[in-house]
Amino acid sequence: MFKMDFEVKVGNYRINGIESITIESSVDLLSDKCTITFPGALYNKPWQVEDKLKRGDKVTVKLGYNVKDNPANLHTEFVGYLRSFGPNLPMKLECEDAAYLLRKPIPDRHFKKTTAVEVIRYIVGEVNKQLTGDSIQFVTNLKGLDYEKFTLIRANGYEALQKIKDDFGIAIYCRTNAAGKPELHCHLAYTEKRGEVKYDFMKNVEESDDLKYIKKDDVRFRAKVIGHQKNGKTIQIEVGDKGGDLRTIHLPNVSSKESLEKAGKEHLKRLTYDGYKGSLKGWLIPVCEIGYYATVVDKEYPEREGKYFVNAVKTEFNKSGGCRTVTLGVKLS
Repeated sequence: MFKMDFEVKVGNYRINGIESITIESSVDLLSDKCTITFPGALYNKPWQVEDKLKRGDKVTVKLGYNVKDNPANLHTEFVGYLRSFGPNLPMKLECEDAAYLLRKPIPDRHFKKTTAVEVIRYIVGEVNKQLTGDSIQFVTNLKGLDYEKFTLIRANGYEALQKIKDDFGIAIYCRTNAAGKPELHCHLAYTEKRGEVKYDFMKNVEESDDLKYIKKDDVRFRAKVIGHQKNGKTIQIEVGDKGGDLRTIHLPNVSSKESLEKAGKEHLKRLTYDGYKGSLKGWLIPVCEIGYYATVVDKEYPEREGKYFVNAVKTEFNKSGGCRTVTLGVKLS
């Protein structure tokens, strides 16, 4: 039998009673969000936390089963900062991962003939000057992604990074490393493998109503491919089925339409496959995060087995139990 356990720390305080916890992360978003809801009272006493908590307090959420038998079963699900809370009941703590630290004003600056990496280094450097705790470490393998010019005017670090993410369609997100230090990661989308997980319909899938197996002949896609040249200009083409669902792809340092067309067709091959689309719901075990490679197995239909990139994860924890809703992205194999 599984007994649910949790550990929630906010600032210098450990929260002993919660009503629910919801953690949401997505490759499409710059930050992970966590909402912690308290009941109106604990042991018939109203909550008195306004004088104990403050905006910016560090937040750690750990969840698991049967921790008394094995403390290692308690897994760190979220590390971030308290962004807001109010006196209304039930009280909710709205938290954000290390991207919260990026919401600092950045000095105005005009860049000429620069790269996304150079701009991001500047943003992180200016944010770090304003932090009183650990500095943010910048982790990237990006190359190219040129700007003819890039201007920062009355922007904060979060807003500036969101613009770069939108311009190039790259993955930008924050994580806390094993040493407890905040990191800003920047990579091309779908290129980073952060872990592996296996979902078997006969063993660890609770619900799959939102998961559909689709034949490639039944789906239609088109791709808008945007090439970013070294001089900062862009060229673009569109390939695929007219009227199909549109996908946009950004490619650095591409100057020919032939290269764009080839890349677009290759991308469409990854989207048009016999396989699963949508989301499935499992429990807290196994652990799954965005960027994981998820193998989906159905022993009744062994030919449907495949490996997918995990696009989004929603983790929920309350008196009814703990679960993860995992949204599958592109099929990898």
